[in-house]
Amino acid sequence: MTAPRADLPISLGQQGRLCPTHFRNCCQAGEGRQEAVRPHFHLIGFKILAVASRLRVRFSSMGKARAEEKGLTLLRGLVRHSPFVLKNFKHYFQNLYRREIRRTNVVAPYAAVLYVTHKCNLACSYCTQKEPDVFSQELPTAETIRLLRIIRKETDSILFTGGEPTLRNDIEALARAARHDLKFRSVLLITNGTLLHERQGLFDSLHSLIVSLDSLEADSTRPMSKPAVLSKVLENLQLAKSRFPRATDITISTVIEEWNIADVERIMDFCGEQGFVFATQTALNEKLPNLRLRQNPRYQALVEKIVQRRRERSQPINGTPKLIRTLLEFGDFQCFPTMFPRVYPNGDVFYPCEPLKKIGGNLLHEGSFNKVFARGRKLYGDIPDCHGICHLFGNVLSSYYAKDFWGLAGDTIR
Repeated sequence: MTAPRADLPISLGQQGRLCPTHFRNCCQAGEGRQEAVRPHFHLIGFKILAVASRLRVRFSSMGKARAEEKGLTLLRGLVRHSPFVLKNFKHYFQNLYRREIRRTNVVAPYAAVLYVTHKCNLACSYCTQKEPDVFSQELPTAETIRLLRIIRKETDSILFTGGEPTLRNDIEALARAARHDLKFRSVLLITNGTLLHERQGLFDSLHSLIVSLDSLEADSTRPMSKPAVLSKVLENLQLAKSRFPRATDITISTVIEEWNIADVERIMDFCGEQGFVFATQTALNEKLPNLRLRQNPRYQALVEKIVQRRRERSQPINGTPKLIRTLLEFGDFQCFPTMFPRVYPNGDVFYPCEPLKKIGGNLLHEGSFNKVFARGRKLYGDIPDCHGICHLFGNVLSSYYAKDFWGLAGDTIR
């Protein structure tokens, strides 16, 4: 269990109950401090009441039978996803306290992204890891597991990425340690899919697999591209499908560029046929999206089709309709990058985010994300308001998670 955090207003005992000593100390706090904090708790209370009011209005506008049906659907969704729901509520209120009372946008990690290697066997045009701005050496297996142990103290979700993580000979051991020894509740891996047949031990340790795929047309003229290895990737996708409990445990991640707009729609159809989750975002150039796509009618039509299918739930698509629009139409959002901290192979953690190329500290040296973020904040200040220029899924998700949690939760549960 994650250790109680010192920044919570009231500490919790090991069984999740209010600790009497801390509660008594809180009640005996100075009158001035209570007066200073009380307005902030009122603000949090008003936020909760506002949400309740919105729900009452939404349900009261329906007929009685319709409202009961919706209520039961919502309740079933909450029960079905209860561990996920509890984690999200806890995380939301923890970060609400940080933002509203401590007045900082440095929020607690929801999931960590661990780059286990910079190496890759392909050379995709949009990849940022071929020549990373900040390079770090890979740690030995035991040290990487020690790194995972530190990460587990503050989050129960880990995403292995690279480079191409399956190039590491110990990737199966790392995934096994994460799930079975350290008890991460969510272990994911992003891969180009070319080497999965050589790393089949991963299927026993991963909760979900994310395979990057940008075209369904083979092209052998570009030997280091994904189209050149398409047949092997498709073969390995079927292998993965046979090993996971559900097809939805596999996500196909597609990067949109001007040349592959038609291909992206075919990949979305392919995901629907296979039962895979479809996820997409646009390629970045020097950390910035290609704004020319806004004027491209084919791109606009593709976005509308993706949003429509997600709204109709005709197939599994990552994100809510609102989030997808912000992501693909390059809408404004406020990023909270410490929600999904990025850890490089040697344990370096970016602060506040990877595009700014600044390292807040090393997890092995500092011992926690909290200390890394505190060091980074001391060195570089609070998180700047960049107006959401990096339209990556995790960045946009962090904005909705912090600023529109209840809308995001409602769309996800429904």
